[in-house]
Amino acid sequence: MIVERRLSVQSRIEVELIKGSQLEILLVEDNPGDARLFQEHLQHMAGAGRFSITHVETLGEAVSCLSQRMFNVILLDLSLPDSLGIETIGGVQVVAPKVPIVVLTGIDDEQMGTHAVRRGAQDYLIKGQVDGRLIIRSILYSIERKRLQEELESLNETLAERVAERTAVAERRANQLRALASQLSQAEQRERRRLARVLHDGLQQLLIAAKFRTSDLLGKTADSNLLEPVKRVDELLDQSIHASRELTVELSPPILYDGGLVPALEWLARQMGEKHRLKVEVDADPTVHPESEDLRVFLFESVRELLFNVVKHAGVDYARVQVARQSDEEMKVVVEDYGVGFEVGKAQLNAGLDGGFGLFSIRERLELLGGRMQVYSSPNCGARLSLYAPMLRAGTVGEPAQPYATSAPRLGTPLQPSCETESQKLRVLLADDHKIFCRGLMLVLQQHRDIEVVGQAADGAAAVDLARTTQPDVILMDVSMPGLNGVEATRRITQEFSNIRVIGLSMHEEADMAAAMREAGACAYLTKGGPPDVLIETIRRCSNEGAVA
Repeated sequence: MIVERRLSVQSRIEVELIKGSQLEILLVEDNPGDARLFQEHLQHMAGAGRFSITHVETLGEAVSCLSQRMFNVILLDLSLPDSLGIETIGGVQVVAPKVPIVVLTGIDDEQMGTHAVRRGAQDYLIKGQVDGRLIIRSILYSIERKRLQEELESLNETLAERVAERTAVAERRANQLRALASQLSQAEQRERRRLARVLHDGLQQLLIAAKFRTSDLLGKTADSNLLEPVKRVDELLDQSIHASRELTVELSPPILYDGGLVPALEWLARQMGEKHRLKVEVDADPTVHPESEDLRVFLFESVRELLFNVVKHAGVDYARVQVARQSDEEMKVVVEDYGVGFEVGKAQLNAGLDGGFGLFSIRERLELLGGRMQVYSSPNCGARLSLYAPMLRAGTVGEPAQPYATSAPRLGTPLQPSCETESQKLRVLLADDHKIFCRGLMLVLQQHRDIEVVGQAADGAAAVDLARTTQPDVILMDVSMPGLNGVEATRRITQEFSNIRVIGLSMHEEADMAAAMREAGACAYLTKGGPPDVLIETIRRCSNEGAVA
């Protein structure tokens, strides 16, 4: 009963599918008897007019008909005079890819049937095993399957387009987030540097000027009742200068901008040892100097963050930093330790949750800058993190790339010589962009009859020009100046004039800064907050060395 009911339902479906419309059928069969039998089956089961049958005997005729007319289904024999086997299906599909195909063959081969369906046939019927009902059902179901297949393909295309659109949107938003993260980081660094500059150019210069005044008072005051309070004020000024220097360095290390990446990393290594008891070995190529300031700052901050991770998580007191040139266009910075290690995937997922850079953030920003990061680590096997970055153009420590040596306003002003003869005085040129400090320094120098200030320059380029025109014996050179910095100005002057002695001046006591100035040719390096007597003695000593040379 169930089987009969199912057949009855199928019969009604078949009648409904063909009722009211005529199906165009292309019969491709070279055997006239088989062709006539198929036509009789169809006409007998469906009734006259339900099917319009076009009969051809070769693949060539079938292709010609398909190129001229629309058909609802193709009944295809695989053994034709001009085509044999499965490839016959492909010959039809080239012309009519959307028309369903029902294979009619005398070969009872399940493997071939499976192959035919894979090639695009909707059904595979054996000629001696079919009747009219089965042929009609196969035709109707093939049409329906083909329609559903086309709908599915269309749906897949639509989904693929939507996925592509969503992927493009996601990538665009990811790029926007990367750019925003980069801008936020750069804004933070700019703000840090601005605050450091405010401290350096404002507060520290005022403190140094006050220090000059107290030093002058200490030298002139004979009243014991005033001497002690002045000493106390002088000590407080020293403490204030020291605290301001430390804050400036924490905000934005001057050595990074004035000395370069490698000296900054060497300074960082000492800081990690002094403050966190982490011994850091720096193995660096001193000629590696990335052109981009943003890249230098990013690499420095990344190394600092990675070293902080060693302090917090690695469980060791030793780490190593390597800086090397990969090629003319690329450099590599490696931070490694032999501590507890970590699972790379898990660490990247959890990176940055404590407010730091995190491995994920470092990777994202580095990729935005045109670089890449490699992380090698496993539990109890230490960690090695390699940052590859575009160097753009090589440079050397103390030789900033061209964008950082652009011309600044040339504010050099030669001073009128005094009435005394030049041979009796040490000719001194001041190169410093801080007016308050220069004014205080002038007061100190003017108290010594053997010293004459012959000019003032507010930037490195002006200092070089004034050195040519005034030919001083000694130049007091500030390390940090706009445009051409003191290191590069010193290098140019000492290379051009072997008789001019340069004394580096800075608010900072870092050995790296002193080393950069000495490497550029300076004969001495002093901090601005030091005793004036030491400055005067150094001027005389360096002048004598120049005279002997």
